[in-house]
Amino acid sequence: KVTPRRGYRTVLALLLSSTIPKSVDAMSVVTERAQRFAASLPDLPRPRRRVYLLRHGMTDWNKRGFVQGSGFDIPLNDEGRSQARYAAEELSALPIGVIASSHLSRASKTADAVHTFHPLAARFTFEGFGEISYGDLEGKCIHADNEESRRLKNQFDKVSLGMEKDVRVGYPGGENAHQVEKRARKALMKLIDDCPDARHMVIVGHGRMNKIILASLLYGDASKFSPIQQGNTAISIVDYDPEDDNWTEVMLNYCAHTEDRGAASGGRY
Repeated sequence: KVTPRRGYRTVLALLLSSTIPKSVDAMSVVTERAQRFAASLPDLPRPRRRVYLLRHGMTDWNKRGFVQGSGFDIPLNDEGRSQARYAAEELSALPIGVIASSHLSRASKTADAVHTFHPLAARFTFEGFGEISYGDLEGKCIHADNEESRRLKNQFDKVSLGMEKDVRVGYPGGENAHQVEKRARKALMKLIDDCPDARHMVIVGHGRMNKIILASLLYGDASKFSPIQQGNTAISIVDYDPEDDNWTEVMLNYCAHTEDRGAASGGRY
């Protein structure tokens, strides 16, 4: 889905105006904390573009250790909705012109929370930003204290380790890192090409998908995803320079917006 697109200066002017229109929820007031976060970021010289890549908020399956992947559309729980609101508040002072997400509700609802603070930003949904398919492991609990869960966890870990050596190693019945990298980068570049006036863009994705695309963009190798951490609603920021087609890290796995409030940020899968 797409909403009408406006220039990023218009968005910032609206948010910093003393008169908040009725279309903006009462919680959508820029806070001093949000202003400090925005001021802490480096300048963005033209023609560079900035992407704020978020992981979705927590779900009950995250908390219980069930594998969601792309096959189970599990909604945010109360904690996840709070995390989404905290992340949205943290980004509220930024001139966001585009907000995109995975088609899965845990990501799209997190993106919708960000959109509350940026009602004039274009809103997109891409299946290319969906979570990796864990295939036969989806819907299974791999963190219970029983023999079957331990067997499934060993299987999960074995494939994950293999993927770190070869991006074409995949989960039985599911995807490999190369497939995820290809579709996610395609969605990202379409977003950039289709929105040439938007220099600040938010994308809400998923734990493994985010790690794979960050490894691909920053290290040129999707197999190097493992050291990258992605807590629930973690904010990672990367800058794109179209002149040399190069990506630069600004920050990875920023979770202060949840941790400072005592909210957990490390839900699984």
